[in-house]
Amino acid sequence: MKKILLLLAMIGQMLTAQQINLQSISFLKNSEVGGYYHPTFSPSGDYLLTTSENYTGLRQYNFADNFVKVLTTDPGAGYGVQISADGNTIVYRKTQYINKLRNNSLVSLSRVTGKQVQLAAPTREPITAKFSENKAQYVKGKTLYRTNIVITDVAPVVCIENQKIVLYTGNTRRVLTPNGESASYIWPTISPDKKNIAYTVAGKGTFVCKIDGTNPKSLGKLNAPVWINNNWLVGMDDKDDGEKLLSSTLIVLSIDGKVRQTLNTPKEIMAMYPAASPDGSQIAFNTEKGELYLVKIQIK
Repeated sequence: MKKILLLLAMIGQMLTAQQINLQSISFLKNSEVGGYYHPTFSPSGDYLLTTSENYTGLRQYNFADNFVKVLTTDPGAGYGVQISADGNTIVYRKTQYINKLRNNSLVSLSRVTGKQVQLAAPTREPITAKFSENKAQYVKGKTLYRTNIVITDVAPVVCIENQKIVLYTGNTRRVLTPNGESASYIWPTISPDKKNIAYTVAGKGTFVCKIDGTNPKSLGKLNAPVWINNNWLVGMDDKDDGEKLLSSTLIVLSIDGKVRQTLNTPKEIMAMYPAASPDGSQIAFNTEKGELYLVKIQIK
């Protein structure tokens, strides 16, 4: 009887264990000239937003016809860019120098009309934007600003302030230090179900913790992590000699730490800064030259 129970337990583990299969990888036409970096999927998955290597400007890549459209040439526009739930509005930061000092403003751009509206005036304070469905909200000066959004509908916003993770939920601001106050945190991102936060600690790798900052779990090295779904992350394992990039591969892993896979992209390609489609079936990435590729995956 014990042997039967043990066998059933082993079968159960095999059935619940998941892995990610790479089904195909394709080059995105019209990106061969390079200069396309840090891709971001639209909420419906019908287009990508890309920017330059230093985050200047925004370009829209349509999957339907491979057409590329320049949306803006503003400096800093690609850093932390946000897209509304209906895909029609984009909010980005615009960098400018006033009296030789760097300032950032916040701009709302309509993809339908091309109209731009300044949401936040130039400031020296950090700004982090986030959509609550189709309404923009942003953090500035340790305050969450929102327009026509009731407290119950405010989307949680996570950002870095003084190298610490800060979570804004409604009227609450909370500093999270899951790995201690002396750690330096980067790349925080909230899971789709808003239950967990993935983040990286400088010199220690990537971790996942609960939304309240508790129960941190080490996942090893995974730079620029993004969520595929509530249980999987994708990021890059890049290596350099201090001056030049030597290699970069895509890594997918389960947040319980049980599965860690390298996506077998061609060895001659340096796969960087992945983005996952909303349905978790595709991953876009750029090469060191700024060419774009699309990977189709299946979670089994």
